[in-house]
Amino acid sequence: MSGRSDLLLALLLASTAAYAQDVFVPPVLKGIKGDGVARRADKPIPFPAADEEWLLGRTRHFMLISSAGERRTRAIAADLETLAAALAQLTPKFSTSAPAPTRVFLFSRRSEVQPYFDMLINRRDANVTGVFVSQKTGGSMIVKTGSGWPTETTPNHELVHSLIANSGAHPPLWLEEGTAEYFSNANLKSKSIRAGEPVRVHVEALRRGTRIPPDQLFGVVRESDAYNVPSGQHVFYAESWAIVDWLMRTDERAFYRFFQDVDEGVPVATALRDRYDKSLADLERAIGPYSSPRVSSGITINVPTTDASVALSPLDRASLLYELGRFLGGIEDLSAEAERHFREALLADPKHARSIAALGLLRVNDKRYDEAVPYLDRALAADPNDAEIYLEYAEALLRNQIGPFAETEETNADDVPRFHKARALAEKALTLGGEAGRALGAIGTTYIVEDDSNLGPGIAALEKARSILPGRMDLTLHLFAMDRRIGDRAKADALFAILDGARNAQVAFAARAVLMRVELARVNALVKQEKLDEAAAVLRGLVSETADSDSRSDLERQANDLVHVARTNREISTYNEAIGQVNRGDYAAAARTLGKLLAVATDPSVIRDAKALQKRLEGRKRL
Repeated sequence: MSGRSDLLLALLLASTAAYAQDVFVPPVLKGIKGDGVARRADKPIPFPAADEEWLLGRTRHFMLISSAGERRTRAIAADLETLAAALAQLTPKFSTSAPAPTRVFLFSRRSEVQPYFDMLINRRDANVTGVFVSQKTGGSMIVKTGSGWPTETTPNHELVHSLIANSGAHPPLWLEEGTAEYFSNANLKSKSIRAGEPVRVHVEALRRGTRIPPDQLFGVVRESDAYNVPSGQHVFYAESWAIVDWLMRTDERAFYRFFQDVDEGVPVATALRDRYDKSLADLERAIGPYSSPRVSSGITINVPTTDASVALSPLDRASLLYELGRFLGGIEDLSAEAERHFREALLADPKHARSIAALGLLRVNDKRYDEAVPYLDRALAADPNDAEIYLEYAEALLRNQIGPFAETEETNADDVPRFHKARALAEKALTLGGEAGRALGAIGTTYIVEDDSNLGPGIAALEKARSILPGRMDLTLHLFAMDRRIGDRAKADALFAILDGARNAQVAFAARAVLMRVELARVNALVKQEKLDEAAAVLRGLVSETADSDSRSDLERQANDLVHVARTNREISTYNEAIGQVNRGDYAAAARTLGKLLAVATDPSVIRDAKALQKRLEGRKRL
């Protein structure tokens, strides 16, 4: 965990007329755009009832913490896996690849889930049935289960948000929410899924509400009235759904190309023209009749062979409180709420090792590292066979080198013992069966403190980790830095292309910072070896890889300075050669050396001294 995490939230408003979503992103590293507001609980979030039964479910891509009962939990888990596999076939913008399984909290009691909804959207008595949150530790869904629509469509809707987040896509608000609505009422039928049937409540909202002109709809952001005022929300989501529905009806294949174009910044009007040969006026006319009952339509998606099996087990109270606390701990400004949950878990089970470790990780988040270590040591003593604790301890020791701020801080000799300890802990986690991708990633990361000649094992570990967790940009950054340090430009350049194309400003910034740091270290090493021309060549190479004009000018100036010093040093060396020849009495050779020097010399002091020596040699013979 880190003190600041990139976090994305989407919610589902429950209403007899319509429902909607909300999204927020907390502040991020200076220089990186971010928006939204900090989440806070006006009062302590009540703990679940002590007599309530909870289950822990695991599937290939999801971990479910549920009070919905065994039958409902199994059904939701299987449907999520099946729909995820089906949707992932349609476009790379729907991805099941994630650093960790998506957590799904299924609450059966409205009174217990309501405080989470109110806190997450900063709205008292929020009329919502589901929330999706993307954090450093992975995505989470908070869902109110129940009978009837819309609660039955909530998991599907939140799943679409999760798949989009996994892909790294950030489409405009209307497009993401409209797409989530389109697939929210998907139904599994034998070996296929039927999706995109008309949504009655949206048709009703379009009939009753005042329309939002498309050009305004496309500009709606999280702070817009159309997104926050209830009357506007209903129309916003209804229109967003209607547009996606029309695009899918018109040409399903074109829709996914349209989605990619708009996600990558292409104006809607341009994407409409390029992918559909339509205009904004065509779109506005097409969704006009959507206020009338719609003829049944939709798409059929074949279900690929997928493992939808669910492993269920009872979840004890301490573990439930730990999982809830872990979710809260991943949200900025809610560490106090997280600590309440962890301490309540320890009242239920004083030796609950993961809760003890979590108290240490909260202190890591606050950069109170010395206070964190005793908790982590106690956790290992409480359960020396829990691979997760070893892994979290290792990641805690690596601090900001794991997560969104990787490669933004330089290491020094004082960090070496800490990184070596992290390596030993991660290796132990691996032997205990811990998550291979995370463990290998931590092991590989520890090698950033080693000399260039010792980076081989770190590179190998990071390459294996990336094959398991291709979306972990922090691991990609470390591997890029190491490949660049050993001079493997082919691999480094391929990784840089991935980092630069990630559409993540922080990642792109870090990649360029790595490039600059590694190459400047190479320059300094070459200067120490007096290989000034080679050092200048490295600097000139950096000029072409630097976007900032002031930085380019500075690098070019430094390269020119090195070239000048190198040339002057060569001239001085030649002059000294002539002095040696004079000292040996070889005046003719000295005269020839000085002649060659003066033909190319540019340094005024060298030229002055060479001419003076040349004049003294006039008329002299070899003795």
